[in-house]
Amino acid sequence: MNLVAWVRDLGSEAQEAWRYRELLGNLVERELQVRYKNSYFGVAWSLANPIARAFILWIVFDNIVPLGVPNYSAYLMAAFFPWTFFLTGVLDACDSVSRQMALVRKVYFPRELLPLATTIANLRHFMLSLGILAIYLIYLYGTKTYATGQLALPPTQFLLLPVLILMQTLLIGGLAFYLSAINVFFEDAKFLAAVVLDLLFYGVPIIYFIEQVRVMPGLPTALREVIYTLFLLNPMTVILVSYRNCLLEPRIMPAGRFGQANPLPINLGVPWPFFLLSVVLCIFIFLGGYSYFNRRKWRFVEQL
Repeated sequence: MNLVAWVRDLGSEAQEAWRYRELLGNLVERELQVRYKNSYFGVAWSLANPIARAFILWIVFDNIVPLGVPNYSAYLMAAFFPWTFFLTGVLDACDSVSRQMALVRKVYFPRELLPLATTIANLRHFMLSLGILAIYLIYLYGTKTYATGQLALPPTQFLLLPVLILMQTLLIGGLAFYLSAINVFFEDAKFLAAVVLDLLFYGVPIIYFIEQVRVMPGLPTALREVIYTLFLLNPMTVILVSYRNCLLEPRIMPAGRFGQANPLPINLGVPWPFFLLSVVLCIFIFLGGYSYFNRRKWRFVEQL
């Protein structure tokens, strides 16, 4: 299939899905209702979870185990909450088709609405988490303003925040298309995805900073640069680093805290070529996942 025909087919599938946008909204609401079915507080648990996590991270990393970076918990939260969106979005999407067997068998509708609904539902939870983080950041910047007598504001990169949210949603949506389709035919896919994501947690800069990769002790400089470049080829690394860079200012990490010999500037962001490459990759993964899903969606009934 040539590129023009591929784009035309994707466009026609997207138009068909758009006709069912009201159903998509209903599926999103259903996802949220099922998650908190028989719960007394209902959707309020969406706020309780990020509040509890923010409180624990603040207690542990700013009070019990201080690491020498002022307000380190804020840098941790700025990466941890987006990671949670990625983790839950991918894992929930794995069986988004399989668990809707009755609906898939009996009713015609564009099947891609199922992984899309799961992705959008998790996006809504993520926006609530960002609200909790925003309250914490307002407190931090307000405290700094009071202490210095000068107005403290987030970095100018803050304007990139909507771009990052869109990038991450496209990335999750694309992976959701791939994994939800694969899981119909190979149900071990969701368990394999859980294992891979557990390992990936340590392969992206959440509990550490990307700048530390370039000063890892015991490795030749050339090898450190290769590893650093490989990190930045991962779109999730670029997204997490960029969230921090959008919301928080650069800092200096004291020497010796993590093995580095000298004080280390951290939270400097990523080079623009890697950021633009990640934008392209997120779009490509979404479109590739959508195409993959559409080529297989009418065979789902045979498996279910």
